[in-house]
Amino acid sequence: MKAKKYIRAAVAVAVALGAAACDENAWNDHLNGFDKIEDQPVADVQTVEYTLASADYSTIAGLEANKTIAGEDGAAALAAVGSLKSFSAEAPASLYVPAFLSTSGFPYFTLTQGSAVKLTYNKRVAEDPALQQAREAQILKVDADYYTEFVWESEENFVDAFAPSHPAAEYLPAFLTDVADPNDGIYAIVSYKQALQEPSFGGGGSTPSGPVELFAQTFTEDLGAFTIDNRNMPADLEYIWSWGGSNYGAKASAFANGTSYASESWLVSPVVDLSGASGCTMVFEHVVNKFPDLEFAKANCTLWGQVDGQNTWTQITIPTYSGNDSWSFVSSGDVSLAAFDGKKMRFAFKYVSEDGKSGTWEVKNLTITGTPGAKAPARAGVFVPTENRNAIYHYDGTKWTAPADMVMLQPADYTEMGQSHPNLSKAEPFISVWLMRQFPYAAEGDVKNVVWNHYASGASSYDCSQYVFDGLVWTPNNFVEECTEQFVYAPTGWIYDPNVTINLPAGKNQPESTKYFQACVDWVFENICKPLGDTSIKSGLFYISSYGNNEYYSGTSAFQGNVDLRPSAAQAQYPAEYGSMSDDEIVALEKKRFMEEVMPGALAMLHPDAKPMDGIEVLYIINFSVYNGSATTPYTATFKVVAPGTFEPVGCTWDEAE
Repeated sequence: MKAKKYIRAAVAVAVALGAAACDENAWNDHLNGFDKIEDQPVADVQTVEYTLASADYSTIAGLEANKTIAGEDGAAALAAVGSLKSFSAEAPASLYVPAFLSTSGFPYFTLTQGSAVKLTYNKRVAEDPALQQAREAQILKVDADYYTEFVWESEENFVDAFAPSHPAAEYLPAFLTDVADPNDGIYAIVSYKQALQEPSFGGGGSTPSGPVELFAQTFTEDLGAFTIDNRNMPADLEYIWSWGGSNYGAKASAFANGTSYASESWLVSPVVDLSGASGCTMVFEHVVNKFPDLEFAKANCTLWGQVDGQNTWTQITIPTYSGNDSWSFVSSGDVSLAAFDGKKMRFAFKYVSEDGKSGTWEVKNLTITGTPGAKAPARAGVFVPTENRNAIYHYDGTKWTAPADMVMLQPADYTEMGQSHPNLSKAEPFISVWLMRQFPYAAEGDVKNVVWNHYASGASSYDCSQYVFDGLVWTPNNFVEECTEQFVYAPTGWIYDPNVTINLPAGKNQPESTKYFQACVDWVFENICKPLGDTSIKSGLFYISSYGNNEYYSGTSAFQGNVDLRPSAAQAQYPAEYGSMSDDEIVALEKKRFMEEVMPGALAMLHPDAKPMDGIEVLYIINFSVYNGSATTPYTATFKVVAPGTFEPVGCTWDEAE
């Protein structure tokens, strides 16, 4: 009971105090200035750094304010910002980031006027056009007639393949000249067969005394001239016999969607001419698996033969089957075709299944041999193993050549990668490992364009991906660069601050460095060397070397991707000017020219649309490196846009080092 009294007393006191406060309202007046404060926004002025997260790109693409800016014409490019997690020339960050900075999705959305954000984001850059041209390459195949007529030039002693003595590289340019039209694409992909050993022919056209190959079909590329006769084809199956890929050959199955269907399908050969031949034998590799048992498989995976022109099929015994317990191929053993010696014939692989009982039969690498008589055609004297290969060629305006910057995965490479078909559903981690093995002595900065067969959405097509070697590993070039740009909170809201930072990494084959420093060399040629009487950028006269990609007026080198400030190199190139100067004088002069003439001239060539902005200083910040003969040192040079396409120097960090 006492507890209740205390509570009631406390409440009474609180009410009394509240009433007194309401009556007097005087205590507020004792706080100096309190009565003069009105609701005002809290200033939060900062300079922050932020890197867009993956989800931010989707947020930016989905903002209604940005959709309004994009309109119908820019809608697709804006949507790509979200899906590809990067901006582009069609959908620039400068246009679509400001709206994002004002939303709660931006962690610093409370920033106020005067603040700045150094924003790092991904930007798509133009990829090498050769990649798309390679994707659109003509697809061609060397046929059997070409091997006979143009490679071996014989209808008796030949193989349907190139060989070590008849390399593909010697014949493919002429082949393409005959069959390829450059108007259909300046790249062409040619598939062909390569003999893995030199063929041995039977005595210069005389009748061989022993067995020779009379027919062959590997099924590693397609079904060849074989036809399919579906005698019982369930409506729920799209096919029974099909080409299963280079590793599996011809494949038969009546199992789909978890169900085994009753079926009957024949894979029928073209006519095989055994005229005059004796002791004819067939050998092939095959595997049966997933049947109810081995006896069921043997009874329903059978071989049949037919004399050409007759209707009767006769079963041919297959000596050896696999165990119906794995996917390991076995040899059929010697299949006797004695009943067809001296005749033209067909043969067929017959596949049968029952409702609830089926399996898979795969067949590949089939050959028929026999001892020819006087009338039999004499082909290669021994069987020669072959493999399928591909090559890519480029038309340079006059002829077809193998491009040095392109390499191509071969069918055997996919097998080595563990693929069941000659294609990949994704490039990585396969291609980077393959490049390491193919080019063990690659140098940092090396670039390779890799042509590969890409499987997607149930079909395969050739793709071309660029890889760059960083000295340790090959990395795919996705043509996305990381950019850092500034946005400032102006009186009108967030706006893009158009200062531009350009990174020019030192080293060979650095595209951005090559671009900018070659522009410097070109500027020197046009503005310095030509007035001196030079007529060719590769003349070797005056300031530019005979390679046409480095100059010693200011030291820029497109070849090395740096500024070469070696006094001895400048003296060797142009002793008429530098011969009597000290090393310090040469370096100081080249630095002055770089800042005041050459780089401003190159920037004007490469950025003619650069413009100053009212109230904002537009700066171009160049990160580059200098080589002095013993070390490569990074520096930063800053230039200000003072008029459209006009730049003047602000300063360089090499001044701070002096």
